[in-house]
Amino acid sequence: MADLDHTRCFICIHVFDNIRPVLLVVRGSDGDWMLLCGDTHLQTVDQYKLVGIGHITARDPSLQDVLDLPPGFEAERLAVGAEWERRAFDDAEDGTA
Repeated sequence: MADLDHTRCFICIHVFDNIRPVLLVVRGSDGDWMLLCGDTHLQTVDQYKLVGIGHITARDPSLQDVLDLPPGFEAERLAVGAEWERRAFDDAEDGTA
């Protein structure tokens, strides 16, 4: 999905600093993307960065497998290479997007 390479996404500082892999991909009901390590984060601006999705998929091509998520869905895996589990969510309940 090369057409998404320049699509903006929010990533946690752990993914940005390449400390942890992406284990949770969230597509908010507004269409915004979040690629996260799956750990708990403070809800502060310094915990997240805004980048193009292509920068992260270049590091981990297996993320291409979930870039077809529709808005209001998330995908989670236990480790890089593990199968993604997809599910719908409610932004109001989750607070993730």
